[in-house]
Order: sequence, then structure tokens, then C-alpha cells
Amino acid sequence: MASLSGLWPDSVSRTVDNSNYNSLSGRLTQRFSKGLSYLAGFTWSKAIDEGSGLRTNGSDPLWPDNTYNLKLMRGLAEFDVRRRLVGSFVYELPFGTSKRCLNQGALSYIVGGWNVGGIVTLADGTPVNASQLGDTAGLGVLNNQIDATGISPIPSNRSAQNFWNIAAFDATNPNLAWQPRNMGRNTLFAPGLSVLDTSLYKAFRIRESHTFQIRFEAFNTLNHPNWNPPSSNPLVPSTFGVITSAREMRELQFAVKYLF
Repeated sequence: MASLSGLWPDSVSRTVDNSNYNSLSGRLTQRFSKGLSYLAGFTWSKAIDEGSGLRTNGSDPLWPDNTYNLKLMRGLAEFDVRRRLVGSFVYELPFGTSKRCLNQGALSYIVGGWNVGGIVTLADGTPVNASQLGDTAGLGVLNNQIDATGISPIPSNRSAQNFWNIAAFDATNPNLAWQPRNMGRNTLFAPGLSVLDTSLYKAFRIRESHTFQIRFEAFNTLNHPNWNPPSSNPLVPSTFGVITSAREMRELQFAVKYLF
């Protein structure tokens, strides 16, 4: 019997050093019944801070570009994942001895005892900060960043070659030589994640507490491209927002296990 649990508004809410993390999460569980069990969890969250690491973390700046206005550094954390859904299942196929189908004869030993399982992960991308301009004021201290134009950074014809809209940024404003930027921190988002991993396996009982298992596994079974973040440097328009690489594509694996 399926059960729904773990639904709490603001199930996690904390404030540490001007950092905030709030989330709403839920979980759906099916205990093993009629050969099937599954578990699915969803988290909707938002993390805000003024710096996500003790050292430079990805595109996140280590030092504020204006020490007189630390509010400019307040924005989405580098580890913020707005929505994340993870589900897993195991299903014992209804074939073989004592099962509903093909439960007699030599064929029952061949097709019986097989299990199929899978894990699906769907998640939004994490925030990305646009590249810094450098010490535009010539003070020999902190780096300045670019200005925002008010145009959406998401292009209407979004693609792997045009993932972010460079018109949303102004890196040539001469006022940046003496004034801090007006763009917020971590205003871009990396591509999300969509992965399905599956497995097919069968266990052969040799004797009590000794089992031999064979497994066929596929990682990223659907061979779905999960893109790496593109360049976030608007000073180089030819590469800004252009995705050039992806995470691992489909991988197949055959494995054997001896459990005792």
C-alpha cells in the first residue's frame, strides 16, 4: 500500500551568518507488495547567501566588489537547486516458479527470478555568476562586475548554441570605471539534469546464505544530453552562452556478484 509522508511547509528553515535556506519536501513510498516497491521524493527549495564558500567556488566571487555595500553580494547560493525529483523502483517480474506466468517446466527456471529496477533524477540547474570585469577603477584591489540592461537573460529561441542572452548584460558601460555594477549575484542558471538509470538482474541461490547474481545495468539509459554550463564571460561574445560539452552519455555495464 502506497503512503504519502513528509509534507511539511518550510520543512527546513535556517539562518546562519545572513544565509537562508527554505524548502518544501514530500515523499511517496510503496512498500514491497505484489513484487513492486518504489520511493519518490520531491524538494522545492531556495538558498540565499552572500558567499557560498571559504574559497572561490565556481563562478562565485570570494571578495565583495563593493565593501561599502555588502547587500550587493546577497543572492542565490551556488548550491541552490530550486526543484529536485528523485524516484526509484524495484519490480520482481511475475515469471517462474510460484509466479503467475510461465511457472512450470524448464522455461520457468530461465525466465524466473528476474528483477528490474531504476532510478530517475530530475533537477533544475544551479546558479551561475557572470564573469567579472576586473579592477575597472584601477585601485589595485577588488574586481568589478558587469551591468544588467533589464533584458531577460533567457533568449526566446533558446538552444545549446544560444543558452543565455548576451543582450541582458552591458560590459562596456564607461561608468563602470568608477561605480559598482547594478547586476545581482548568481543571476544565470546552468542547464538542469535529467537522468534515468536502469538495471536488470537475477539471483541464483547456491545454498543457504550463498547467492550468485548477474546484473545488466544502463546509466543514462535514454542517452539524454545533460549539458555542462556554457561560458559566462560577456567580454567574449563568440563563446558566451554557447554550450560545448555534456556530462556522461549512456553507459552499459555487465556485472556479477557472489553474496555470502
